[in-house]
Amino acid sequence: MNESKMIEELIEYSRVLYERKLIHATGGNTSVRDGEFVWISQTGAKLGELTENEVVKVDLQGNVLSGSRPSKEMGMHLAMYRAREEANAAIHAHPTFAIALSTQITEESENAVPPYTAAFYVRAGCVPMIAYHPSGAHSLHVAVEALAPKYHAILLRQHGLLVSGKDMPDTLGIVEEIEQCCQIAVSVGKTGEHLTEAERDGIDSAMGRSWK
Repeated sequence: MNESKMIEELIEYSRVLYERKLIHATGGNTSVRDGEFVWISQTGAKLGELTENEVVKVDLQGNVLSGSRPSKEMGMHLAMYRAREEANAAIHAHPTFAIALSTQITEESENAVPPYTAAFYVRAGCVPMIAYHPSGAHSLHVAVEALAPKYHAILLRQHGLLVSGKDMPDTLGIVEEIEQCCQIAVSVGKTGEHLTEAERDGIDSAMGRSWK
């Protein structure tokens, strides 16, 4: 995919996030990657109204190659890309139920989102939660960097989600599956029956992955 097509896709899916109420106002940030180069939404941009002039090109070290100021949370995106060779898109969203669930979990967790559906577990797998860090803080980027080699989806307490995937459609799908399971968890008070360990192991085995 050439650069103009990548920017078009970034803009399209940023607007979809807003339309599906997975972000609000100027919250959230999005990016796509091609090899050593990343295109990321500008700091303070309204993703629902994102334009080509609000997309910044950087390298994997965060050096700006074209455009204005990249999102202040660029460090999270770059941590995912450096750790996960297969990742070509990243979404940081503020889904309502994901944030609601995070407020009910008092400590960091390696498996924060209950796996109520097979679709969720296939796409998202184990989703850890990190403690609260101020938006854009260096400590937030460090916390993400520590988990990125093992997890492609991370719940940020009282903040939102960070998800990476092979492309924008894949990454959006993961975000939506996580938000659905978070909604279920909040609705049933985390008491509903979810996939058993054996069922999760069967999915992991079929996908050739391990969380240990």
